[in-house]
Parts: sequence; C-alpha cells; structure tokens
Amino acid sequence: MRFWHFLIFFCFISQSFAIESLSPLEENQFEEGKDYFTYDKPIEIDEKLDGKIIIQSFFDYDCRNCSNVQDILELYAQINASHVIYREYPVALENNEFSARTFYALQAVGRTDVSDKLLFETMDKGQFLVLSRFEHLLAWLEKQGVDGQTFKEMYLSPEISEAARQSIAMTEKYGVFTYPYVVVNGEYVLTTSTLYNDDYTFAVLDFLTTKIVKGNNR
Repeated sequence: MRFWHFLIFFCFISQSFAIESLSPLEENQFEEGKDYFTYDKPIEIDEKLDGKIIIQSFFDYDCRNCSNVQDILELYAQINASHVIYREYPVALENNEFSARTFYALQAVGRTDVSDKLLFETMDKGQFLVLSRFEHLLAWLEKQGVDGQTFKEMYLSPEISEAARQSIAMTEKYGVFTYPYVVVNGEYVLTTSTLYNDDYTFAVLDFLTTKIVKGNNR
C-alpha cells in the first residue's frame, strides 16, 4: 500500500470516531470570533444535502493560500465522505468576473485539472498579474494542452456569462469579503486565520461538524 493511501486510510479510521469521542473539554476548545465566525442568520443552502454537512470554499486565482486550502479541504472531504459534501466557488464581482469565467470555462472544456494548476501557479502575485492578461492566459493554457480558440469562445459564451452572474450572486449572498473564505453548512465561516494549517483546520472542522450534528439531533 502506498504511503499516501495508507495516510488517507489511517485518517479515515481516526476521523470516523471524531464526532462520538470528543470530550467536554475538546468541545469547548475553539472560540467564536477567534477560530471561526457565525452568521447572524444561517444561509439557506440551495443544494439537496441528504443529511450531509456541506463545506463551501470560495476562492480567487489571485490568492496566495487558496491552492493549499483546496488541498486541505479536498482531503478532509475525502476522509469524511460519509457525512461531508465539498464544493468550490469562484469569487466574482460586477467589475471582476475573471476567476468565475476562467473557472467555469475550464470546467466546460473538461479541464478542471488545469484550473487546479492555475490556482497553484497564481499563488505568486507577479504570475497572476501576467496571467490575468487574457492573451497571456491563452498562451499558458495552450501549453497545458487546452485549445485556445475553444476556451476563448466558451469564456465569452452566454452560458459562462450566466455562470459568472450566478457567481456574483453567490458572493453577495454569502457576504464573501476575503479569500479563501470557507462556509460550513451555511452557519459558520473560516478565513485565513484558521485555514493556514491543516491540523488546525481539521480540528476546527471536526469541532463544527460535531456541533452541527449535535444541534440536529436535539
């Protein structure tokens, strides 16, 4: 068994007992306003969850930490697949649709792997400034095996325009003011102050998912 597979298996076994095994001390180890934030009123989730807890991650390609956070959350969701759903959303504003259009256009041409690579590439601010120029982005995408003309047509298509519009609405609905910005079940928010470390992030997510499960069982 490869080490990575063993690590995932070990984490899965450890995490599977997390909800039932937290002691009263562990249940109170994290503070609202410090380790996480709480919406005054929970955000209504449009997606059918089938009893699972949804973790929603808002990102931007112009982000130093978003690629690392994506890796952390994907692993957490994989380990906790029995009760967690993970979704990613690009941040979008009326005057800035670059991330949304790029993300959904790459999805549409079947190259989400390149979207992940772009997120990693643009961790560097200088590289983002280069690749945010459309002609440079096209040249970079073609080096990744993406047909530039097909991508351009999709990027400017009505379908992607609608997806960008929906991204703007999502950004406003969830009150996204920074990135990365992670929402747990429409109730709790994590930002960079929590998401910088995988162990810390996992512990806070375990704490919040336990809190949600206990609240639902009352």
